[in-house]
Amino acid sequence: MKLKWKIKKKSIRKYFFDPEVRFGRKLNSLAWISESTADILDKRKEMSRNPNWTEEEDILALCLYYELPYGQHDKNNSKVKELSGILRRRTPDSVAMKLNNFKSFDTAYSGDALGHASSTDKRVWEMFINDPALLFETRKRILGDMYREEISDKGRTAVYLTDSEMEKLANEINFSEEDNKRIQAWRERQWAFRLSLFRGYDSQCCLSGVSAPDFLIASHIVPWNKDKENRLNPRNGLLLNVFLDKAFDKGYISIKKDDYTVMVCPDIKDTGIRQQLLRYEGCKIRLPRNPERWPEKQFLEYHNDNIFKRQA
Repeated sequence: MKLKWKIKKKSIRKYFFDPEVRFGRKLNSLAWISESTADILDKRKEMSRNPNWTEEEDILALCLYYELPYGQHDKNNSKVKELSGILRRRTPDSVAMKLNNFKSFDTAYSGDALGHASSTDKRVWEMFINDPALLFETRKRILGDMYREEISDKGRTAVYLTDSEMEKLANEINFSEEDNKRIQAWRERQWAFRLSLFRGYDSQCCLSGVSAPDFLIASHIVPWNKDKENRLNPRNGLLLNVFLDKAFDKGYISIKKDDYTVMVCPDIKDTGIRQQLLRYEGCKIRLPRNPERWPEKQFLEYHNDNIFKRQA
């Protein structure tokens, strides 16, 4: 019994006090700690890793980019938070960063932009840059199909229709239930067209500088009932105040295709109208900072030749 106890004591003493054994125990302990720490870090890294944005998420973010002024691309903006809630896996900070990534493609933006835009960002930007109506129609489909969300008109700028647009509605729409759906769909596309002009012209009339939304109209250069393919093309539009829109629509003024200066009908009978319009004769319109949004010369040529009144 004593012999066994001595052997046992000797083994215990060696386990705790023998330098070689202690060193081996320490190595094993460090290896276990190192392995456990690595596993934990890998799991944390996997949990915190931000997955790549999908094309659908990019499209929703681009719609928000269109809607918000440059200075509101911030994580504290209510619209940014709303989109973050819809996407679920994107924080407001992540959404705000995505909006700032789009600025690197926007030549109308003169400030600094983040340099982290992806190939998906570029593809989505190029796909919709001149087709905002398609962009917002795609958003509606994505929200309905993938996120079960409905789009509200709350907060949207009111849509104003020119005489030609009202004439189109009066002649072709019977206000049945089916036509009401068509009206709503058309209003949404027109709203997207209007929004793109607000973005391009910095929310100001391109001649007078008026910036009150209630007095601004998204005016078509070629009347929309004359060219269905380009009725929602931003390059077939000008942002004008109510008075100038009426003058442009009726052909009392036009824009030269070569230098974007104003021509005024030389024989306007009404003295008040003539005086108001002559103040703009020879003036160059304020062009969008992005040349890709400048009015198309062929559309201006059509207006010069077919709508502008050489004689009142």
